[in-house]
Amino acid sequence: MEIPKKGRRKFLAHMGLGIAALGLGNARSYAFLPKNHIPKSEMLNIGFITDLHHGYCKDAMERLDVFIKEASSRQLDFIIQGGDFCHPTPEARVCIDLWNSYKGEKYHVLGNHDMDKGSKQDAIDFLGMDNNYYSFDKGDFHFVVMDGNYILNDGKYEDYGHANFYIDQQHRSLVNPEQIEWLKQDLERTDKQTLIFSHQAFDEIWNGWSSPSRFAVRKVIDDANNRTDYQKVIACFCGHHHVDDHSYINNVHYFQMNSASYYYVGDGFGSDGSRAMYKDPIFAFLSLDPSGHILIEGRQSQFMHPTPTEKRHPDAPRLSASISDRKVGFKRRG
Repeated sequence: MEIPKKGRRKFLAHMGLGIAALGLGNARSYAFLPKNHIPKSEMLNIGFITDLHHGYCKDAMERLDVFIKEASSRQLDFIIQGGDFCHPTPEARVCIDLWNSYKGEKYHVLGNHDMDKGSKQDAIDFLGMDNNYYSFDKGDFHFVVMDGNYILNDGKYEDYGHANFYIDQQHRSLVNPEQIEWLKQDLERTDKQTLIFSHQAFDEIWNGWSSPSRFAVRKVIDDANNRTDYQKVIACFCGHHHVDDHSYINNVHYFQMNSASYYYVGDGFGSDGSRAMYKDPIFAFLSLDPSGHILIEGRQSQFMHPTPTEKRHPDAPRLSASISDRKVGFKRRG
């Protein structure tokens, strides 16, 4: 297991090659491969949920309960949440306890709102993490969890904490230089194909939204891929933006995974203050096939009334209350 010193953590506990390259981000119309097509022993199965927003969404516990029960009914290798999970406050202990009721391995990604009511270290301790970024191996794959929760203040990278991130976009959602160097070294150490989880996006789907550090991160990814005769990094997953989207950059898949709960539409929109709530909790199950496929089994819901369209929100045509089923391919290691 490739877990660097700074990356140890306490919680141990379906042929679509070219779909994205052709611009077909939503592959829901394509038939999935039969479940028995690939020996189960070669598949890696993951439960994924992000942006639960306990302490902001009043039904967060009910949504998490649905995910935990579904995950517990499956044979998964681990579950992971993509950030904006809860605040490090006594009121959120029930949320952590419910998460910890899952009997298998569990992993956390830090989100910006996890630091609304405390420091980054408070959030790390509350979630039970040993570090804000780390890596680990599972089966034939290597996983990297990154932290994009830094601001740039007078030329110095500082941790998010106590909601200090409400500043110009160019100075927030950053990955600090030490972490960039760590990522480079981490990818050099592993010979396994790698997936990266982060809260903020490293792609180019929504202008002005992605992390300003995306170019530095993608350079490390591209350099790692160019040094091998196989694809070292095959995919990146993020939350944060509460959208369902997919892009393909330099042979790497970038997935923006939708919130479990809502889309933030701002004042005057939505059914719950500034939120356009999803009727049902949404999350996804990921299946990784070492022979060269990533399969996403998403959950579909609908907006509660009034919907963003009914409220004439400018982004309404791009929004959904779902995570799409997708199947994409990657160049496997020979």
